[in-house]
Amino acid sequence: MSKGQQMQPSRADQIVDAALQLINDEGLEALTMRRLATDLGLQLPAIYRVFASKQAILDRIADVVLGRALQSDVDRSSWVAETIGLAHGLRRAVLNQRDGARIVGGSYSARRHTLAFADRLIGVMQSAGFSGRSALWATTTVFCYVLGESLEQQGSSAEAAESLRELVNRHTYPHLFATPTDQLVNFDERFEFGLHVIVEGLKTMRQTTSQP
Repeated sequence: MSKGQQMQPSRADQIVDAALQLINDEGLEALTMRRLATDLGLQLPAIYRVFASKQAILDRIADVVLGRALQSDVDRSSWVAETIGLAHGLRRAVLNQRDGARIVGGSYSARRHTLAFADRLIGVMQSAGFSGRSALWATTTVFCYVLGESLEQQGSSAEAAESLRELVNRHTYPHLFATPTDQLVNFDERFEFGLHVIVEGLKTMRQTTSQP
């Protein structure tokens, strides 16, 4: 490559960038193969020559999100600190992408960043003393918790919270309304609480588990 010449993005990268822009502008529902072709000024078969389906594009986008999660500066002083740091990094990456939880949660792609994130978190669990399926399940517990919380946060609205307060019969659901229901949408503190529960549970389990 000559001096000053910049490497051009591949057609696949162009398609993924256009898909990300479309999702960020209009939401996941707006993404179709035909819409991408139109936005890029391409014929529809040109998209299908690169990606066999919309899901294949979403798998690539999920990998982009996981790549962002890996860029987080994480405290590695202990397995607890690293677990918490990775969970926070994943949450930030997912929440910073419109419909990020739906995209990542709906993908089972075996791509570089996805595998790298899983590998790192499994390594953390192994350093904590878990092995075999226990390390795998500890990893999926953390991963799925982050995605579940992020999914609810990205799908929440002020109208939904207000309707809970106004429409539901307090006498029919006395236990629910004996609690401060407005805290259901206190997503930051709620996330910290749940993550603490998971980590404390893992601390206890690692002292007793020996199952391969």
